[in-house]
Amino acid sequence: MSNFRPLLPQPPSPLRTESTPMARGFLTLRAKFSLFVSLVIVLACSSLSGYLIQQEAEAMKGALLKTGIILVKTLNRVSVNRLIIQDTHYLETMLDGALSAPEVIYGIARDQNGHMLVGKSKGKLVNTTRLTRDETRPIFPDDSLTEGLLTSAPQPSTIEPLVTVLHTSPLKEGLLSDRSAERKGAEKFRIGSETIYDFALPVYRQDRRLSTIELLSAENLQDSLTVPPKPSAIIGIIQIGITTTYMQQSLNHTVWHIGLLTVGIILVGILLTILLANRIVTPLQHLAIASQKIAEGDLSVTVTADTQDEVGQLTTSIDQMARALQQREEAISHYVHTITKQVTQLSTLHQTGIVITSTLDVQKLFSTVLKLLRKNLGFQRMILVLQNPGGTKGMVSDVSGVPMELEKQIRHLEFPTNPGSIDETLLIHGRPVLAYDLEEIAHQVNPLLLPICRQMGVISFVCAPLLSHQRVLGYLGADRGSQRCTQEDLDLLLTIGNHVAVAIDNAQAYEEVEKLAQTLEERVKERTQDLQSANERLQELDKLKSSFVSIVSHELRTPMTSIKGLVENMLDGLVGNLNDRQSFYLERMKYNIERLTRMINDLLDLSRIEAGRMDLHRSAVNLGSLAREVVETLQSMAQERSLTLEAHISTPIGFIQGDRDKLIQIFTNLINNALKFTESPGTVTVEVKERDDGMVQVCITDTGCGIPLGEQQTIFERFYRGQSSEMKNRGAGLGLAITKSLVELHGGSIWVESTPGEGSRFCVILPLIPSTTPS
Repeated sequence: MSNFRPLLPQPPSPLRTESTPMARGFLTLRAKFSLFVSLVIVLACSSLSGYLIQQEAEAMKGALLKTGIILVKTLNRVSVNRLIIQDTHYLETMLDGALSAPEVIYGIARDQNGHMLVGKSKGKLVNTTRLTRDETRPIFPDDSLTEGLLTSAPQPSTIEPLVTVLHTSPLKEGLLSDRSAERKGAEKFRIGSETIYDFALPVYRQDRRLSTIELLSAENLQDSLTVPPKPSAIIGIIQIGITTTYMQQSLNHTVWHIGLLTVGIILVGILLTILLANRIVTPLQHLAIASQKIAEGDLSVTVTADTQDEVGQLTTSIDQMARALQQREEAISHYVHTITKQVTQLSTLHQTGIVITSTLDVQKLFSTVLKLLRKNLGFQRMILVLQNPGGTKGMVSDVSGVPMELEKQIRHLEFPTNPGSIDETLLIHGRPVLAYDLEEIAHQVNPLLLPICRQMGVISFVCAPLLSHQRVLGYLGADRGSQRCTQEDLDLLLTIGNHVAVAIDNAQAYEEVEKLAQTLEERVKERTQDLQSANERLQELDKLKSSFVSIVSHELRTPMTSIKGLVENMLDGLVGNLNDRQSFYLERMKYNIERLTRMINDLLDLSRIEAGRMDLHRSAVNLGSLAREVVETLQSMAQERSLTLEAHISTPIGFIQGDRDKLIQIFTNLINNALKFTESPGTVTVEVKERDDGMVQVCITDTGCGIPLGEQQTIFERFYRGQSSEMKNRGAGLGLAITKSLVELHGGSIWVESTPGEGSRFCVILPLIPSTTPS
């Protein structure tokens, strides 16, 4: 084989990282990953492309050499007799047939002396792109190339053509294979940029000439050409030249296609590498940024996991950590704000108490208290209205935070208590008022005060009645300027109002005592004693009230929870084994603690309902599903009492708009009562169905003792305990009252149907959502 080397595409030069800004500092993880994988892709694709191109070039070269050998051997076989008689016409026709192949550019028939008998040439290559030749400028190899063939001795078993690679001037470059001793070598010449393989084969005289019929009837042309002749003497030489131009052009196309494919694969690989790097590194960068922000104290940062791998798990953990830290920070801020607010309120109450106990001068007391409350509690304006002894009029006793000209206009202003007005609600009924929007209740505001309120820019206000000994002494009003008042403001003002009412009652009582002292000394002493007793009684009641609330909220519920936990621990055997009597007593303790806890919770719920502070968190609720859930929850209780608890849910059941937790409380109370007042064996049935009037009806029916007709109208009242039921089944009398209030808050109603000795049926109806789709 020759030293033929195709022109391979050079791989792209590596990235010059020293010129990039990243090299001046450091390479990021994305850059390192992308650079490494891209370099691997470039090297792999370049090596594979070079290997493929080299293999294709070798295959083309082998095919070209094989074609030349077959062609020169064929011409050798058919030209033996014609060379003997030197039939130049036949030889020209033969060579013209050989030149019809595009790769063959010349053909020569030489005599036994090596002189050219016939020569055919396509001419010199003049256009390497279109591969056109100039026939007027024929090209032939030098005669010296065939001199060795004339002088060498014939060897029948190894007669092979001499393959020579030719250049413009003869230049011996070496043999094509290791068979140089067998008349085969490699020489080449170039015509411009053209490389030509010269095939020369001597023609020997044969003892028996193959006929054309024998030649064509051979099974394989190659086999027929390789039949070893029996040479005797050289009668001529057949010489052809095959150009590599067509092969090179085909190889160039192949190189171009492989190069484009390689570049495409490299670009796609680099793009996929960048995308993969972004997929891996971008979440890490987000995590780094989020961690930096968290370290700097910004807990509002949010990171979202896009994958489920380790990076996604790390992202989720950091996001959960940030959320937990943020919630803890918000909780701490809320606690600090609440504590600060409560401290301020307690401080104000303390200072108010000091002012109340330090003077009995009514005007001085009013002025000092209003200024103190306005300063410490954040109210912008405050007003104190007292009721006349007849209860038909109100009088502005004092104001604070009002301009001087308006203060003169308002102070000591008297106005009647008109029916349906806010004054009637406060002074006659003694109920507090929260006016979220002044204009919405403008028709209820006293016409003497409404223009003044508008002139001062009042948009919202709260009023708390001053109650003492079941008497309404007046009311205390306040607003927050451009801010709207809230329920919290009303609760605070109610607390302050109780203290102010006590102070006013004490001051008025003291004034009455002074007036009586002018006429009758004994009456003065009696009144003084009554006043002191009343004062002590009021203070004691106030202390008892505060103590009760404190006990309920802190000193009672918390210890009961601890006691219940200790009892449960003892029942679980944490302090050792218990005998039957100990277990019985502990179970009774646990039962009574739970009963007392429920009573306290009922009291607190009832107080919230009465104060209008029971908030409902409404959502779409399916009563069928909810009733089935409550029945499943209470099945264990029914089984303990050997009762049958079943549910009959009609379909379809639409949705209502209600508080799910409060609805569960309603039906739990009703089913609990049914189970409690039903003896074994008995049945409690829960029925849910839609009515034609757009309501959902839920009925709880039991086979218990029933309710007398005289008690059916009073069982929903607060603290009412049925007289016909056994003492063990009586509760605090709050469950049905709370249930009725919760039902009414949902816009529904509740009633009872009962026959003594046969059972009871409690029914609740609640409105459906108009646009709901039954399910």
